[in-house]
Amino acid sequence: MPDKHRLALCARMICIIMMRAETGSTEHPFMERHLQLGDLKRTCSRCSLQQLCLPYGLESADIEHLEQVVSPANPIARERELFAQGDRLTAIYAIRGGSLKTVLVNEDGLEQVMGFYYPGDVLGLDGLADQRHRCSAVALENASVCRIPFDRLDELVDRLPSLRRQIMRLMSQALSEDEQLLLTLGRKSSEARIATLLLNLSRRREARNASPDRVVLSMSRSDLANFLGMRVETVSRVLHRLQGTGVIRVNRREVEIHNHDILREWASRGAWVADQ
Repeated sequence: MPDKHRLALCARMICIIMMRAETGSTEHPFMERHLQLGDLKRTCSRCSLQQLCLPYGLESADIEHLEQVVSPANPIARERELFAQGDRLTAIYAIRGGSLKTVLVNEDGLEQVMGFYYPGDVLGLDGLADQRHRCSAVALENASVCRIPFDRLDELVDRLPSLRRQIMRLMSQALSEDEQLLLTLGRKSSEARIATLLLNLSRRREARNASPDRVVLSMSRSDLANFLGMRVETVSRVLHRLQGTGVIRVNRREVEIHNHDILREWASRGAWVADQ
């Protein structure tokens, strides 16, 4: 593995660990990854993903309080920022359509892609520690979000114990998945990293009642390589290799998964390989 890629991987892992330490807790600062509000439609009460998100476990009257603070359908153009690293935390955002990425730039100017987000995901809770966003959120394509003012949500958490419990449950889920990410980046082969990512995106689609057999890679190959700690040419080569086995079929940005069981076998491989 070339030194520059090993250093980038180490920087990513250290960043995750240090950001946890700065918050003074075990909660990951990028916990927005799976704090889900669903697509929200017009109101939370009619959301098809309600069982995954903040309204889960709330009484009808409590959901009505949550609905009152949501501002739906705010458009974001491709490559535009939803918020920037260092901005003051004013709101959190539930993605209604499109996709976004989060990016962190360290003091040395090293840019690291921290995650990819789709309809149903929530962005913005990275700013909880000091009321400043610790990363930037950028649209990968034309997107739209629902805006929830953070001060209003904070008030609701104090008034609704069930909402507080749901947020804690989702934060615990995010922490568990971040620990799995550290394992993926630190111990798995390049094929295993790609396979793990595809399976993760497949599960997220299935949770949203979409086909788990079709994954759309809305991010660029360079963003994907950055996220996984690999070279761009390695990403393309691994996708081609997996396609050659018949496990997947790649058509530009769309990936069809033909055999989930075999893909899971690829995802379990753990040794470093020379082409990383």
